Amino acid sequence: MTKSDQEIIISVVTNAFEQNPRAQAIMKQKNPTRSVRLMTEYAYNMVERMDGIYLSEDKTTVLFYYLKSQYNRTLVDYLRYGSMFMKAIKPSQLFPTMKRENYIASLRPPYEDYIYVWVLASDPNTTSIRGLADIRDHLFGLSDKLQLPILIETTVEKVLKLYRYVGFEEYHKWHDKEAGIDVWFLERMLKAVTD
Repeated sequence: MTKSDQEIIISVVTNAFEQNPRAQAIMKQKNPTRSVRLMTEYAYNMVERMDGIYLSEDKTTVLFYYLKSQYNRTLVDYLRYGSMFMKAIKPSQLFPTMKRENYIASLRPPYEDYIYVWVLASDPNTTSIRGLADIRDHLFGLSDKLQLPILIETTVEKVLKLYRYVGFEEYHKWHDKEAGIDVWFLERMLKAVTD
């Protein structure tokens, strides 16, 4: 990944997530763009070492993902998380956020392994769906090659419709009363292998 691509990726995700209800609920409002950028940089650093970053060919859409079996936090990750949290997230949200994230993780199917989509973001200034189609092809191709299901959550209803359109099925919905948002849980099952 070039330095130029890294900056494009961080900008796309930051711009997209400034409007995300889940991010809005926890971040410091004094400088929301800076808060979202810090969260994005943290996520970027986490998935980069798991080779879980994909930028669409047209550079409008970004995917952060990992395999459940790859996910492990190092001491450096915890230190980065602490630093990001202190700078970007409301102090009152520390325990509610940890509780929420643990609860969300507990609602995922107990598969031995799966592909987890952590972030899927498109440049809000583009109207083309080419980037999304490129991401879908990459992700579904990876799922078929590894023979692993794909799990994703969203708090944005219009995105939910798009996920359903491309082949994801909703397996759970949870209303987070504390944050006042709905969380939809989606899965793309494995396609049957035919000879």
